[in-house]
Amino acid sequence: MPVLPVSSLKNGAKVFGKYLDQPALVEKLYDAMPAVLTGTAAGYGIYDTYKTSDEQRKKRAIKNASVLGFTVASALLATRGLKIKGKEIFEGIIELPESDKEGLAEVLTKPLSAKVKQLVEKVNDEKILKFGEVKELMKEFKEKFKDEKLISKVIPDAESEAPFADLLKLSWLGLIPVLGGIAGGVVGDKLTKDDWKKQFPDKVKEGTYQYLNNIALCNVGAGLGALTMNAFNVKSKTARFVAMLTGVLGVGLVAGNAIANFIGKNYINPLFDKDKKHEHKPFKEMIKNLNSERHPEALDVSLHLDDVASVGFVSGLKWIGPVLPMLYSVSAYRAGIGYRNGHNQQENQNNAPNAKTVV
Repeated sequence: MPVLPVSSLKNGAKVFGKYLDQPALVEKLYDAMPAVLTGTAAGYGIYDTYKTSDEQRKKRAIKNASVLGFTVASALLATRGLKIKGKEIFEGIIELPESDKEGLAEVLTKPLSAKVKQLVEKVNDEKILKFGEVKELMKEFKEKFKDEKLISKVIPDAESEAPFADLLKLSWLGLIPVLGGIAGGVVGDKLTKDDWKKQFPDKVKEGTYQYLNNIALCNVGAGLGALTMNAFNVKSKTARFVAMLTGVLGVGLVAGNAIANFIGKNYINPLFDKDKKHEHKPFKEMIKNLNSERHPEALDVSLHLDDVASVGFVSGLKWIGPVLPMLYSVSAYRAGIGYRNGHNQQENQNNAPNAKTVV
């Protein structure tokens, strides 16, 4: 089997990166996301409901509908904002990349081949180029004009100019669905006549764990990676991506679980344990048995896929932005059902049937 040379693979990666950078492609993905997210949530809700025992199925269906409905609605509102009768109530967190009309006009003044001129005009009309068409553009710019950077006037670079601001936005984007999931869980408990006050603490604890461990602290790690690259004036996209991903793994994956459980045990739990007298504890006692209520699972590790996506978004992969609400919605769902896996797991299985099968 022939092996492609490194230069060919590198060139193919450049072409594919530019293909994904197309504002029209990102916008199409953005427009498709409400249907994709709603359909995925509905499909999972049906699947999870029918895995539940017959006597619990109706209750499970109501809770799933409530949690998933609130999760999807809040995720889409966070991403897209809200307009009523054409008036913008608030804007969405994710901003779509824009075409460079001046750059396109400049390229069109050059002596392009008929085929390439047609492709540039296609982009100017906000249509999506195929992979091969992007490759043809880049080939002519390199061979005929000796200027590969011309492609950035046709398909703008999507690198973030303010990575820390973007990471803060992504933290908000992750928080809103988690709050929505908790709200949906409370409504579901009320609709099924369950004691929502009794189950509410677990929703807050799980929501806190999900947000800190799987979202916010990972963004902190990515920010530290970006800060390090800025300190050494490193501009390489690849190097910045690796540095931010290393920060995610260090702060989010390694330390995130301990930090989230520390906050949950010492600051969240006391808010709900009214029957217990909470006194100041020595630090040694505060860090004892941190995993007693919530220990990391394989799925928690896999949820860090959204952190890889977040780093990619900040590094310049803007097509990831519309997909992030779907990734964050998994944490939101778990918060909404109050999923716990520690010493009180059996009690939660009684309150939330089929808890072991949830996402």
